[in-house]
Amino acid sequence: MESNSQNAPDCSDGADWPAKPIFTWGTLGGPAGRRYHTHCAIALTTMVICMISAGFAGLKLIAGLVPGVAFGYIAWEFRKYLSELDELARRIHLESIAWTYLTGLAVAMLLGGISLIYGWRLNLIWFVVLEPVRSIWLYSVSRRYR
Repeated sequence: MESNSQNAPDCSDGADWPAKPIFTWGTLGGPAGRRYHTHCAIALTTMVICMISAGFAGLKLIAGLVPGVAFGYIAWEFRKYLSELDELARRIHLESIAWTYLTGLAVAMLLGGISLIYGWRLNLIWFVVLEPVRSIWLYSVSRRYR
């Protein structure tokens, strides 16, 4: 039987991803990462401006739709970012995403069950917590392929 070290991808090219972009933006850095960072910053800034403007104008429907549109755009940009990565970097990202959302699903089921018993109301804003969890998984998985 072969060991895992024989099946692991060859990372002798010195693939060493910096921790800063992993923990600040959830990417492995590089030109594609910087482009993704810029587009995310623009989308988030636009979202905040639109939500504040719609709030002052009393346009609740628009204020309610803007975050979904902004994060839909960010998801689209993330897909483009992934398509520009090499196979190893893409695998690292996809593995971290899988672990993040499996972890999130387990925690959501746990909290959902407890909320049914005690009558708690869960706010969906807690899904934002999954992004730092994804960064932790991304860092962990990227270190395995050093």
